[in-house]
Amino acid sequence: MIKKLPLTAFLLATPLLAETITGTCKRVLDGDTLILTDGTTVQIWGIDAPEKGQDYADKARNHLEKLTKDRKLTIEVKDIDQYGRVVGEVKAGNRDVAHFMVRTGMAWHDEYNAPEAEGLNKSMYGARKKRRGLWADDAPVRPYDFRKGKSTPMPQVEVAADEVLCEHVMDGDTFKSGDTRVRLWGIDAPEKGQPFADEARARLKELIEGKAVRLEWKDKDQHSREVAIVYAGSTNINLQMVKDGLAWHYEYFAPDAEDLAAAEKAARKSRKGLWKDKNPVNPYHFRKARKKASAR
Repeated sequence: MIKKLPLTAFLLATPLLAETITGTCKRVLDGDTLILTDGTTVQIWGIDAPEKGQDYADKARNHLEKLTKDRKLTIEVKDIDQYGRVVGEVKAGNRDVAHFMVRTGMAWHDEYNAPEAEGLNKSMYGARKKRRGLWADDAPVRPYDFRKGKSTPMPQVEVAADEVLCEHVMDGDTFKSGDTRVRLWGIDAPEKGQPFADEARARLKELIEGKAVRLEWKDKDQHSREVAIVYAGSTNINLQMVKDGLAWHYEYFAPDAEDLAAAEKAARKSRKGLWKDKNPVNPYHFRKARKKASAR
């Protein structure tokens, strides 16, 4: 008799053979997690719903249950997380479940794990503007912060007229201030999935998160992010990230930035940060390869 492997084990063993799966929702655990009839636990990619003990946790769960319970779902698998859950984009019929949850104010866009999901980010700020769901509260606590034991919103920081407050670092070269996303000009930090991506994000958090920073505006990119040189006091943060070996000089967009080019050369010579690897992959090439693979 052949023992049937659960779907999760099959995916772990043969990830390239199961990019899209289907299954019927048997049970909804919370606002972003459900279980299929075959026992597979699915974490909905790109969102973070209120945790048990938070306001709107029950409402989020009920919302997801109405949309998915006993329905056949299509899941585009993105990953298997540390708990063995399938992480994927979930659709109930033609409806994208993540977008529905965020648009109705029942979940946050998970900026850390899905920074590229700009549609979710846009939907979240639309819900926030209309004060839907959890945004009816004046200062809702992010589920991530709740899990970390932070029960209060970020403290107020005095900001001068020519400064902005860095409220949330998204990755090694992008942060958010209010509704504005700021991309650090002239540098390119490792992407999620690359070595040193976590270190780059942690370093930028250390340098600027929760602090007032001064911006020297440069441009607005194709993703509607403001592009700027960022200063914390007298420190050029863009330059500091390259000096620390946690970002590349982005030559294509900043070919004349000699200070960044020199800093990268010095970090490479000293084998700092990402330069500890013998053949580090440029984030641009990493994104290009990932996009090509997803188009297959």
